[in-house]
Amino acid sequence: MNYELISVLVFGIILAIIIYKDRKNIEFKTGLIIRRSTKGKKLLYSFAAKHEKTLKIIGTIGIVISVLASLYGMYLLLHSTYNIIIKKTKESTLKVVLPSVEGVKLPGFILGVPFWYWIISVFVVMAIHEPMHALMARTEKVDVKSFGLLLFFVLPGAFVEPNESQLKRQKTLSKLRIFAAGSFGNIIMAGLIFLLILGFNKLLTLFIEPIGVNYESLIEGSYAEKVGLQGTIIKINDIEIKTINDLSTALEGVKPGEKVIVTTTKSKFEIQTIEDNGRTLIGIKNPYIEYKYVGIFSKYGQVSAATLSVFQWIEGLFYWIFVLNLGVGVFNLFPLKPLDGGLMLDAICENIFKKNGKYISNIISIMVLILVLFNIFGPNIIKMFF
Repeated sequence: MNYELISVLVFGIILAIIIYKDRKNIEFKTGLIIRRSTKGKKLLYSFAAKHEKTLKIIGTIGIVISVLASLYGMYLLLHSTYNIIIKKTKESTLKVVLPSVEGVKLPGFILGVPFWYWIISVFVVMAIHEPMHALMARTEKVDVKSFGLLLFFVLPGAFVEPNESQLKRQKTLSKLRIFAAGSFGNIIMAGLIFLLILGFNKLLTLFIEPIGVNYESLIEGSYAEKVGLQGTIIKINDIEIKTINDLSTALEGVKPGEKVIVTTTKSKFEIQTIEDNGRTLIGIKNPYIEYKYVGIFSKYGQVSAATLSVFQWIEGLFYWIFVLNLGVGVFNLFPLKPLDGGLMLDAICENIFKKNGKYISNIISIMVLILVLFNIFGPNIIKMFF
């Protein structure tokens, strides 16, 4: 039974019920469900007034970081374009990020993220991005009309509605602070999550440690299957095995067809290695690390599979929150309207080139859009004709 798919369906039903009950406050457009709110405005205005100087300094730092991130993002985009055209790379580094459910195959231009990782990560991205825009807008004395959530078919989003006439009258530096704030917030969040991942992994080492490598099954027809390999692998020849990396290292100097002594928690087995895509294998499928408790928890013995799965799920969640915050932060800084980077480009071009500024920024924006679309769909189009 696909419990993930069931949980997604239940989530969809609950969301539909919430939307139906709140329908009087919701605006329905073609493919869009919009919910506006003014809750939190007083708190926002109060915080911005109390910390105006500090927030402006943070906003200025945000401009610098955002410009550097934009340049780095453009470098990656151009490098990816070069690889596709010149080196005939089959896949682009730029993909559309969408939720995936086990058993459902997605096209090659889509990066599928497990649904619950995706929905939680997107919520974190929105919870940082839009409030940062709103906070910086109010710091620059631009009124915030409302905050909002939206649903585009099945894709969630968020927005802030500033007073457009006040925003247009702002100086270039103020505009840049406002436009850069959202993506800068996501980049900062990515940095914090990265530190959290390091801390989480360090914390785990204080009360659990690896003891060997186990596996889900044996490869059919392999020597491992013939000799009845069983137990957790703790040694290959004279090399101690605690992690999958140890296993790989132990097999680096072994040629396919050579025999090795595999010591497990059950017994010792003499196994003839096999080859798979140039790699030397001992005949096991889907290896994973076994752990035991240490220190004050040592009395609990080996860590259960259920407990390990919880640790792995949490680590996976941290990973995707990091990836999506960093990815959204950098992508939003591409000089492409209506993204944050496009609005920053608009403000800079208008300041430098005056009347021709809008025209120049539009040309750059169109060129970047072409590059983005080529990177997403180009490899598949090339496959069709070449």
